[in-house]
Amino acid sequence: MTAQAAERAAVMDAAYRTLIASKGTSVSVTDVLRNAGLSTRAFYRHFESKDELLLALFRRDAERVTGQLDAAARSQSPRDALASCMATFLRIAADPRRRRRMLVLSSEEVTRARGYVAERQRFEAAQEAAIAAILERGLIDGSFPWARPASDARSIRAALGKAFDEQVARSTSRTAEETAAEVIDFALRAVGAQTVPDR
Repeated sequence: MTAQAAERAAVMDAAYRTLIASKGTSVSVTDVLRNAGLSTRAFYRHFESKDELLLALFRRDAERVTGQLDAAARSQSPRDALASCMATFLRIAADPRRRRRMLVLSSEEVTRARGYVAERQRFEAAQEAAIAAILERGLIDGSFPWARPASDARSIRAALGKAFDEQVARSTSRTAEETAAEVIDFALRAVGAQTVPDR
């Protein structure tokens, strides 16, 4: 890592720590720099504003999640890929450390940053694209005979997103594994995949 990259990472890590300390309610550039032990000049070498910094934090985590979903989507069969992709996403909410990051990065301080809506839409579009690619494979090989990749990907992503939000907010008594099984069953039935009965 270059000195410039290390400095940028230090600012971002300090911003995250500051958000955690404030429980996502507020963060100032001054607080971030104090936490990082860096100067104002160091901040503006990498970010034009606090909003840009907060979006960079969101983008970093979103890209990490997208990478995990893409890796899961490369499973051998379309059926396994779809199930793995959804289970991987919901496992994030079951991990206490990752859940805390999700809560902070969906806090009011982050969501009111200028450009947040567009960043979130890009993240959701990347999820839909990963799911649609799996559905297309299943349509071609016959394992998902009812699939309409584009529209089904939107529906599956919406169901997955709702389940994820419930897990992060702890607004459901179901575990991440139970929720994943339900969403996977919904998705497989929707695309005409033959379900495997419980033993």
